[in-house]
Amino acid sequence: MTSTIVPFPKPIPSPVRKPVSRQSRRDQIMRQRGQPLTPEQIAAANDKAKAMVGLPQPWTADDHAAQVAMVVRIAVRSAKRRGVRLESLLPIPRRWLLDLCDAGDPTAMVIHDWLTGSKKHLPSELDGVVAASPIGTQEDAQ
Repeated sequence: MTSTIVPFPKPIPSPVRKPVSRQSRRDQIMRQRGQPLTPEQIAAANDKAKAMVGLPQPWTADDHAAQVAMVVRIAVRSAKRRGVRLESLLPIPRRWLLDLCDAGDPTAMVIHDWLTGSKKHLPSELDGVVAASPIGTQEDAQ
């Protein structure tokens, strides 16, 4: 049994050349129109672009609360799946949790203590609840 092998055709090079310069798109358009930008126009365009993008704003209380809630949600989910240990968190959420603890966030400190088994920051009314917590124990895995 024989088969015919058909080679792929060689690509035809495009007659349109791509620009090789690293100039901005705005400068390319202006050069095509034959109107180079003056330094004042460049400065004005850069100022306008900076104003449109803006500077990073500080976090509001709502932003901080949403970040804490997200980290706590990830920590609890990881504890359910992988066990109640700080190592059960993936590296990035663990870093977020530790950063929040360094910033003094009380919720993050409680979650950190829960994951490490420490009772330093746990409220006294949660002492018995945490000790009896079935999340991530070996009985759940069996």
